[in-house]
Amino acid sequence: MRPADLLNRLHGEPFRPFRVHLSDGTSLDVPEPGMVIVGKSSAVLPSRFERDEEGRRIAARWPTISLLHIVQFSDLDEPTDGHGRQAKAG
Repeated sequence: MRPADLLNRLHGEPFRPFRVHLSDGTSLDVPEPGMVIVGKSSAVLPSRFERDEEGRRIAARWPTISLLHIVQFSDLDEPTDGHGRQAKAG
């Protein structure tokens, strides 16, 4: 995946929350565009969320993912096929 592919999805108007599917079968949800940092060959994506004292969603864990391991995007409202492990979204 190229950085532009991820950036285009993040900056699409209107933004639609989406799921990033990785080559190892895991997936990460992207509920807000500001939660992702895109570099030349990698991206920092939230993989676990918590709620702050006012109930707002915050990232609790954010691994760095190689862009080469991103295989596809899907909208969050699309059902998953049940074969991959999915990171928890809180």
